[in-house]
Amino acid sequence: MRLWLTLVLITGLLAGCQTQGDRNSTNIKTLQKTVGREQLLQTFSRIMPPPMNKEIMNQSDEQVIAWIRQVDDWTHKVLSSPPTGEMDRYAMQEMRTHLEQVYTPEMAQRMIDYFYRHDYTIGTYQANSTKAMLGLRSEWSKYELNKSQPAPGQYKISLTGRTRFDYGESVMQHESAYRVQGDRLIVTDFQTRS
Repeated sequence: MRLWLTLVLITGLLAGCQTQGDRNSTNIKTLQKTVGREQLLQTFSRIMPPPMNKEIMNQSDEQVIAWIRQVDDWTHKVLSSPPTGEMDRYAMQEMRTHLEQVYTPEMAQRMIDYFYRHDYTIGTYQANSTKAMLGLRSEWSKYELNKSQPAPGQYKISLTGRTRFDYGESVMQHESAYRVQGDRLIVTDFQTRS
């Protein structure tokens, strides 16, 4: 009876150790593909932010549309810069700092929350690959731009892109808001739906 009880306990301990070993093995594999701060800083040094001078709002509609697309393209490059789609918290802090060159801290965090999920078990951030922002980077045959200034030092832009097909129409709707800080614009809201 004691021998049988001893065998059951040993088997249970070995099974428990194996499960923990498998979990640790998975965590090690995940951490091996995690991008760190230094690697991300190297990548960011090659991704220059778009011009954010406030005179942009006085340019032609075509120039403003091209600039909005440039902001969107830069944002996508920053958010998708970890080659593995996964980074540690130090790299995430650098990403947030880089986004804050163009966005308010709140808007930068909204972008990160939309694009990444936090894995609390190992402390990494992983990209939601299905949440790519493609609306503004697609080509639209016709654009309509509406600019407004709801208050001094604030701008709102509404941009609609349309492409007709044989059996229908595809529509993209973009809305963004900007605040003047010194001689620069900072993005307070940036949303695109298609």
